[in-house]
Amino acid sequence: MDLPLLDIAQALILILGGIVVFYASRAFRRTRSQAMILLALGFAFVTAGAVVAGLLYNYFTGDLASVVTLQAYSQAIGFFIIVYSLAKAKS
Repeated sequence: MDLPLLDIAQALILILGGIVVFYASRAFRRTRSQAMILLALGFAFVTAGAVVAGLLYNYFTGDLASVVTLQAYSQAIGFFIIVYSLAKAKS
């Protein structure tokens, strides 16, 4: 199934997510703050989950339920890491 809007959305997620991961990683290198590297890791999970799900569905004919489940778990893990990093930064 060819979904050009899905391709565009996946490209935007990859680009913008990559930018967030880049800046969080750069902040970690500057500050050596564990919260920053966790923030980068969390956004990497969120970004990768969305992109991999889109690729599996659009190019590798993954079944929709499996793809959405994979995306949901990846994003849940990513957001958990992001929340943990923000809580760690606060303390």
